[in-house]
Amino acid sequence: MLRGFWYIAGLSRALAKGATKPVTLLGDELLIGRRPDGQVFAYSDRCPHRGMPMRHGSFDGTNLQCCYHGWQFSAENGVCIHIPALADADPTQPGRFRLRSYPCRDVQGNVWVYIPAGRTLPNTLPDVPQVPGFDGIAPQIATTMRFPSNADIAAYGFCDPAHPAFVHTSRWWKSKAGLKLRPKKKAFEPAHHGFRMKSHQLSGGARPYRLMGTDVQVDVTIGLPGLRIEHIRGSRHSACVLAAVTPVTETTTDVHYCVYWTMPWLAPLRPFAAWMARDFLSQDLDMAAKLAHGAATPPMLFVGDPDIQIAWLMRLKREYLASQVEDRPFVNPLTEQVLEWKS
Repeated sequence: MLRGFWYIAGLSRALAKGATKPVTLLGDELLIGRRPDGQVFAYSDRCPHRGMPMRHGSFDGTNLQCCYHGWQFSAENGVCIHIPALADADPTQPGRFRLRSYPCRDVQGNVWVYIPAGRTLPNTLPDVPQVPGFDGIAPQIATTMRFPSNADIAAYGFCDPAHPAFVHTSRWWKSKAGLKLRPKKKAFEPAHHGFRMKSHQLSGGARPYRLMGTDVQVDVTIGLPGLRIEHIRGSRHSACVLAAVTPVTETTTDVHYCVYWTMPWLAPLRPFAAWMARDFLSQDLDMAAKLAHGAATPPMLFVGDPDIQIAWLMRLKREYLASQVEDRPFVNPLTEQVLEWKS
């Protein structure tokens, strides 16, 4: 589980003003919430007094109160503002105590939480991941599924071009696995903490994308800690697909799938499109569950160009962990390359 990154904690629309929600990210138990002014926050879900989970307490829109001894904490900064049991003459200052705070942002319809690599935050936080061209816009389709696997297994599907022909089969897509594989040749380049499939024109099998107009182009960026952003754009419209993993524990991972588009007339099709997204994601979940089942998996075998993207992702992860241990900047170890496969 990689620390020092932003992770999706949930959908913006699922967190109402004046509400809180307990979440677990990378094993850390947090309480996220939204103040009446719309600002989101994230704090440790443990009261510093006796460790009572704050989720069992209350939130009046301004302060969080522990249910055990009534300690109150400001929702603005997590500082304790009142300890009811203290006598008036007691010199103890409540402000000495506070809930551990985590940076929290509401961006493009998702609530993101930054999980620091250590107890202190860096001087400058990295930017929250965003899909291009959809500033301030929430996804038209968003779904989350909990995978019974570690984050690596959950993210394999983001950069494994060989599996869709055998895994993503259905009555409405294709009913038989492994049929009509076509040769593919794509150019890749390094990107921040990852790599990018360079923009290219969609050709065979891309008929639905003709709704976006002519000269439909697509590029895909994949990177740490487990993100995939696919940008599709034509002469009239564009769309983006954001896929992101959020490790819950060492063996459990939430996979978030968000779709953005600029075609308002597709609104009536949203229920069907949401069902399709869940259907696709459930097929990946089934594979992850089977892969994670039973004894420890053997060392991974990488064969030819179809497997290189997963190998790249693991290489990037090793470099990031090494940079943390050695207290040095991350250096992307990848170079430009052209890959060929059938899918």
